[in-house]
Amino acid sequence: MTTETSSGPVPNRHDGERDPFGQLMTYACAAHVLRAAMQLGLPDAVGDDSVSVQELARRTDSHPAILQRLLRALSAIGVFRPVGENEYEQNAASDLLRSGRVGQLIVQALTEESFWQAWNRLADGVRNGDCPFVTLHELDFYGFLSRHEDKREAFHAAMNDPNEPARNDELINALDLTGVKRVVDVGGSEGSLLRDLLRSHPHIGGVLFDTEEVVAHALADLRCGELADRCEIVSGDARESVPPAGDLYLLRGVLHNWDDETCVRILSRCAEAAGPGARVVVLELLLDDTGRLSAAEAMIDLHMFVLLGARERAEDDFAKLFERAGLTYTGATPTSYLHLIEARNPGH
Repeated sequence: MTTETSSGPVPNRHDGERDPFGQLMTYACAAHVLRAAMQLGLPDAVGDDSVSVQELARRTDSHPAILQRLLRALSAIGVFRPVGENEYEQNAASDLLRSGRVGQLIVQALTEESFWQAWNRLADGVRNGDCPFVTLHELDFYGFLSRHEDKREAFHAAMNDPNEPARNDELINALDLTGVKRVVDVGGSEGSLLRDLLRSHPHIGGVLFDTEEVVAHALADLRCGELADRCEIVSGDARESVPPAGDLYLLRGVLHNWDDETCVRILSRCAEAAGPGARVVVLELLLDDTGRLSAAEAMIDLHMFVLLGARERAEDDFAKLFERAGLTYTGATPTSYLHLIEARNPGH
């Protein structure tokens, strides 16, 4: 296994199969290295062109020799590209970490002190099954955000995806909207998915449903713009009730925020509100039923436990949740980043 530098490929001396100690050392230190890069503002400091370590030290008020060592470590884990002996430039990974990019905001959210400390309680969570974040802060994640406006704003900013329009289009194209006249977007946030669906399907009406604090920031197109006459905006708690009479209930990125019992409650409310034959479509990451996960999938799943006491799920897990909620699982459709996991309401 080799890595590329400006002078050509060099052996990777920490290949996991040939050097398991080196791989473990890398894993142990990588999060700290990445966190330091964000705290120093290195992705923004590098900018669009290659830059010397001395100039980066000036821009970040850093010690040049130690900064050089940090940059070596970052480039070794795939963040920044070395150019010559003492210069660095952006690569695909470091460019994602610049201000306003989705990678930068997500890494900030993951390395923010209150989240970081929760990860330090992971071993306790493994022993007792309790959510580390709740154990640490004596509040659930959303209760914590409601009390800390700065952290709430940073978290919601981290969830904004610059690729969302293209991803919305892909999801909408994958949906079977035959015969659908009323879509209820449960936990729909500011409403970008519903907005794009209504724009592309003028015969459909919609309901944006989320908490009062969230729908207060619903997109202008849905509140008072071109789509307002076809869209209701309703606030509430999906664990207690959801708007009735939908032909299609969408839940994007909702269930992975909750434990199984809460998921059954939410799906049950959808089943109670929906008419006979109505469909419930969950849009989420779908894990392999065999348990063979990529490193990213495994870490995302664990992150959901640390912060929310929740989890990512496999197809069989969703089928069981639907069954417990009185819905009939009908199948899953893949897209490039999420699956459409569907159930039908057999009726009352």
